[in-house]
Parts: sequence; C-alpha cells; structure tokens
Amino acid sequence: IDFGTAFRPESQDPTLAPGVAGSTAYVADLLRPIRGYGNIDQQWQGFDRTYHSIQSSLTRRFRNGFSGSVNYTLSLSDTGTWQVPVRLDHATDGSYSVRADQAAFNDLMKDQGLQRHVVRANFVWDLPDLRATGTTGRILAAIVNDWQLSTVFTGGSGTTFDATYQYQNNGANVNLTGSPDYAARVVITGDPGSGCSSDRYKQFNTAAFSGPLPGSLGLESGRNVLGGCADKTTDLSLARTIRLGGGRSVQLRADVFNAFNTVVYNGRQTQLQLVSPTNQTIRNS
Repeated sequence: IDFGTAFRPESQDPTLAPGVAGSTAYVADLLRPIRGYGNIDQQWQGFDRTYHSIQSSLTRRFRNGFSGSVNYTLSLSDTGTWQVPVRLDHATDGSYSVRADQAAFNDLMKDQGLQRHVVRANFVWDLPDLRATGTTGRILAAIVNDWQLSTVFTGGSGTTFDATYQYQNNGANVNLTGSPDYAARVVITGDPGSGCSSDRYKQFNTAAFSGPLPGSLGLESGRNVLGGCADKTTDLSLARTIRLGGGRSVQLRADVFNAFNTVVYNGRQTQLQLVSPTNQTIRNS
C-alpha cells in the first residue's frame, strides 16, 4: 500500500466517526492496488554492499619460552543497500514504479553497521624454570617449574544500534505514513552522542530524539547511528604440567575469564515510548 493512501479522501470509510489521521481509512485489503486481496509479493534481488578493510596478522613462533599472535582488522567503510527495502508507487493502470525518493532513502540507510576495529591476540609464556641443587633446591624446583601462562585478548569497537519509538495511541504505521506497510523512523533533533558512556544510566543523549509525525515518508533518520562500548576483555590461564614418566602427565589448570573485570555494556533501553503523535510526553525512564 503506497505512502499516504490512508490519508486520501477516497480512502475514508464513511461509516466511521472522524478521528486522527489514518484512523478512518478502509481496512487494508480495500486500500491495496488490487482491491479485496492481500499482498501480492514479488521477490526482487536488487542490492549491493561494498566493504573495505585492512587486515593484518603478526605471529611469533615458540622461541625462548614465548609465542604469540595478533590479528587486527581496520574497517574503512561498509556501505550499500543490503536489507534496504524497495519503496513503490502504483499507478491507476496497474503499473508500478520505484519511488523518486528511493535514492535518498538508500543514502540514509547505507550504513551496514561498520565495526571500525577488531583485535584478537594471544600469547603463551613458558615460565622460567628454577635450576637448583640440593634437597631444598629440588623441592623448590618441583613447586615452581613447568608452569605456563596463556592469555587471550578480545578487543574491538562496539556494535552499532539505533533508537526507536513507540506510541501508546494513534501511532501505527497507517497513522504516520498513511500505509500499514511502510514505517516512519525516529526523529533526531540534536546530537545523540556516541552511544557509549561511563554512566550506566545514560549511554547516549536521550533528549536528542522525538517521535515522527503524520505525513512521514520514513526519511527522518538513518540507521546504525549509535555505537556501543568497545570490547576489551582479557582471559588468562595458568597451567602446571606434572610429568609422571612413561609418556604420562597430569595438568593442573586455572582459567580466569575477563580477568580484569572489565565492564562492557552490551544492552540498553533504546525505545522511546510516547503517548501519541500529538502528545510527545515520554512514558519510560
């Protein structure tokens, strides 16, 4: 159903009492280009995606009791129309065409969720052995020798996300875009911030958003406009191998995940809950 269909005079059901925009339109099956039928869908493979990055890897083979590797990806750009819907207009003769504002919509939605930095690193350190003689020295050597320290570091830019909206009343698609098939997008009225903050209760500027209004064409804002907090966690492992002879051994091992207790916020309240398009009072904290 085309944008604005539910707002047109010929789309209004005369048996309904006057109300807000889109509320007195006929049911959806009577608004479609072929009246009385449900959606007739056509699968259309038309999209593009372009990704550029610099990928590097540095490896040190085991030598002098130490080995390690670092893998780093610097993402330069990730754009395209992957998962961007096509918006159509239907003519009275039954033909259809892509809307004139499709290019503008594609440009708003071109960000595919770029993760700027991704780092994976690990190392293994075979701790130095104590070379000692005598009974005391041999006892100490039996305690401190054959220990191995291993580390895995995971780092990277935070994943992207968007703020969304929800109206308690009169805020369905049909009330905002005049079509149940096309959605409006949240309005950005100021600087929303980066999307990550040390304040757990304010990861972004919530005052920078408001709800869309009737007459929307779904062009209020793009996607992936906010970025989450970076990941920087370190896992450690300390292991001792005890040789039992005859090719047999037993290992004592302690694993510590997120050893430095790094806090990475990976979930947040991103939905702006409002009363109605004509009452933009925020209902949630």
